[in-house]
Amino acid sequence: MGFRATPPPVRSLLLAAAVPLVACSRPEPPTLRPEVAAVTAVTAQGIDLRVQIQVYNPNSIDLSTRSVKANVLLDGKYDVGTVTVPAPLKLSAKRWTPLQVPLSVKWQDLTSIAVLTAQGRGVPYQVNGTVAIGGETLNVDLPFRLAGTITHDQLVAAVGKSLPGLGLPGLR
Repeated sequence: MGFRATPPPVRSLLLAAAVPLVACSRPEPPTLRPEVAAVTAVTAQGIDLRVQIQVYNPNSIDLSTRSVKANVLLDGKYDVGTVTVPAPLKLSAKRWTPLQVPLSVKWQDLTSIAVLTAQGRGVPYQVNGTVAIGGETLNVDLPFRLAGTITHDQLVAAVGKSLPGLGLPGLR
C-alpha cells in the first residue's frame, strides 16, 4: 500500500481548527534584564533605592506589571528587610520597557548598621526580588538580583543622626 495524501478540504479544516488553539495559547513569560539598584538616600529610618530593570514582552499581546517585591541584604549577612511596592506598568507586545521602582526599606536592626559603619568602609548590598506580572492570561513572579555599595559617608551620616554621641570608631 502506498502513502495517501490528505485531501485539500480536510487539510484546510485541520488548519482552521488549529488556528484558534494557537491564538488562545498561554503567553510566554517576559524576560527581565536587571540594570541598577542605586542608593538614593541612607537615613536614620532606613535605606531608599531606585531599582531599574528592562522588561521584554515576547508576546503578541500587551501584558502588565503589578508589583515589585525586594529584599535588601547588607555585607552578605545583614537582612535589612523586605518591601513590596505597587508597580503598574503596561508592557507593550514585542518590546523592551524600562521599569523604575523606588524602594524604601526600614532598618530592622540599627545595631548591625552601627557595627558596619564602625568598620570604616563602604558596605556592599544586594537586592533580591521579583516582579509580579499578570493579567487575564498570565500571572508570574520573575526573579531579579542587583548589587552595589553604600559608601562609608552615607552610613556615617545615617548612624550619626540616629545614635548621636555614641562615639563609635569610624564615625567622624
